[in-house]
Amino acid sequence: MVIIAVSITMVSLLVLRTNTIDIGVQLGDSAANDSRQALEQAATEQLISMTYSLASMSDAELMLVQNSVQMIAFKASEIVQNPERYTPRPVALPDSVNAGVMTPQLLFAEGLNFDDIAPDAALMGNIQHLLMNIILNNVDATAAYVGTEQGFFIEVSEDSHLAPSHFDPRERPWYRSAVLSRDITWSDVFIDASSGSPGIASAMPFFDRSGNVAGVAGVGTLLDDLTEIVIGTRLGESGHNFILNEMGQIIIAEGISEDEHGNILREDLLHQENAELAMVARRMVDGESGIERIVMYESEVFIAFSPLETLPWSLAVVIEVEEVIAPALESQGRIIDMTDDALTEINIVITVVSIIFVAILFGIIPIISYWSRRFSLRLTNPITELQEGVHDIADGNLDYPIAELDIYTGDEIEDLGLSVCKMTSSLKEYIDNLQKVTAERERIGAELDVATNIQASMLPSIFPPFPDRKEFDIYATMIPAKEVGGDFYDFFLVGEDKLAVVMADVSGKGVPAALFMVIAKTLIKNNAQNGLPPKDVLETVNDILCENNDAAMFVTVFIAVLDIPTGKLTYANAGHNPPLLKRAGGDYEWLPTKRGFVIAGMEGMKYKQEEIELSEGDELYLYTDGVTEAMNPAKELFSDPYLLEVANKYKDENLKEFLGNIKKEIDIFADGAEQADDITMLVLEIKKKEKVG
Repeated sequence: MVIIAVSITMVSLLVLRTNTIDIGVQLGDSAANDSRQALEQAATEQLISMTYSLASMSDAELMLVQNSVQMIAFKASEIVQNPERYTPRPVALPDSVNAGVMTPQLLFAEGLNFDDIAPDAALMGNIQHLLMNIILNNVDATAAYVGTEQGFFIEVSEDSHLAPSHFDPRERPWYRSAVLSRDITWSDVFIDASSGSPGIASAMPFFDRSGNVAGVAGVGTLLDDLTEIVIGTRLGESGHNFILNEMGQIIIAEGISEDEHGNILREDLLHQENAELAMVARRMVDGESGIERIVMYESEVFIAFSPLETLPWSLAVVIEVEEVIAPALESQGRIIDMTDDALTEINIVITVVSIIFVAILFGIIPIISYWSRRFSLRLTNPITELQEGVHDIADGNLDYPIAELDIYTGDEIEDLGLSVCKMTSSLKEYIDNLQKVTAERERIGAELDVATNIQASMLPSIFPPFPDRKEFDIYATMIPAKEVGGDFYDFFLVGEDKLAVVMADVSGKGVPAALFMVIAKTLIKNNAQNGLPPKDVLETVNDILCENNDAAMFVTVFIAVLDIPTGKLTYANAGHNPPLLKRAGGDYEWLPTKRGFVIAGMEGMKYKQEEIELSEGDELYLYTDGVTEAMNPAKELFSDPYLLEVANKYKDENLKEFLGNIKKEIDIFADGAEQADDITMLVLEIKKKEKVG
């Protein structure tokens, strides 16, 4: 009997040891896996959100430079086209006494006679104040300038002492690139000679009254703020960010170096031997956004990426996977350590019990048997209950009352039970937080749906809008790129005999553009209904919107007023795409229109008003740049020529089918590519014209 009792006790202790090992391994694996999944999901969501935010902030920095260049170009065009409005303001030649002082200076090409260019240079000198304001209001700007086809160059910079004796802007790459594109261009990133910091330049042509290039405006700026956004904002200890250009080269990142000639040494990710990294670089170059888990520089990392809108660049945020899951691994290690401690104590107990049994086998066998059973139960009952609780928790019952079990033994078993309680509480808290985040996202989605409905309700949507008016017919559509958009159209009667039509595009997208759209639409309609002609409407609304426009938003607008009895159409254009006009029985052609400056861009702007006469059967088609700039997967634009071709393809359709077929052609061309901008269209048809007198 004694041998049997001893054997039973030893077997119980060995079973206890085995159960302890199994439970420790199970708890460690379960805690690590659950925590790892939760941490990885939270990290990917945070990475994606951070990437989108950094990309938006980077775009905002570049947009400041682009807006400055556009203001200079439009001002220069105004001076060239309307010289009678300006008094000559001569610009001084470079002087070494101005070294280190921001000041305007005049340079000109070798072979030119100063007296020959002096009158035109003095006229263009009226741009000095704008150049100086741009430099003073942008701490990173290093130079603001205009170069002309005559060969002279006006610049505001602090490098008067470094100015060459002669300078021909027409030979500079930025000048030739802007003239060739006839639109705004950007230079490659370079190292600024004075500061040693990365810099970039943007240039845009300006035009004379005949539409010929009269010169090029530009701004050179350091990328210090953009670099600080990219490098200074990092996630965790191993996190880092970088910007990739359109050729797959890293141009902004921590640790960028130069060669002996001052050129940036750029790492080419697109042609990496690392296939995973090259794949991510290809997606970034193609303008995609997303997140991947890859091996990068011998470390497994999460890399999230999102494209910039201003330039064909892409921003990436990187963090090592090991850092993300470190808390889970640490928790698993603590559970394993506690299991080892429990095993050590059990092994000691087994050894002591064995010695005692051998030493006093026949003296105190009943006592040993009694206390052994009690000790065994004391150890096995809490572990057995804990094991059952762990199984329930693993099955999803996070409310299992572990704390109410008999686990308070004062040793490692109690520590193990309390760790399970803490783990369960942490998992419940994480799930609760996840539910709250999900509910908040659903709330934001619902509010955006309401905003979409509100915006849609502000645009005329009942057709025909004036069923009792047989002199004309009109139809329009607006499809936003996001839940809410910045495009808008409008049409309304001014009195009984005039019909006003408006097509406009607010810079940017989303909620900010939608709010600005509401203000602009209301102001345009109120002023037009007060009887102001189109040019006066634009000038009045422009001055109002320029007040307190801290967001630097602007609107392109085409507004026309039709005198219904006579068919006379009076119109004005504030930087908007030219409409298409189809005469009765003919093809669509471009409506002759002078594109003025956008509204909300600069106070005091003047706009040109033009007139044509429309007859029965004539049609006028208005649209926004979301139509002509729709892009397919190959990054090709729908374009103005193709729009003209498509419009004439469906010229004989009724108005609704005409707009529907153009939208269908855009969708076919896009071939599944995401819509990048709002698509807004309006078509007006003259049905009959009342006779006058």
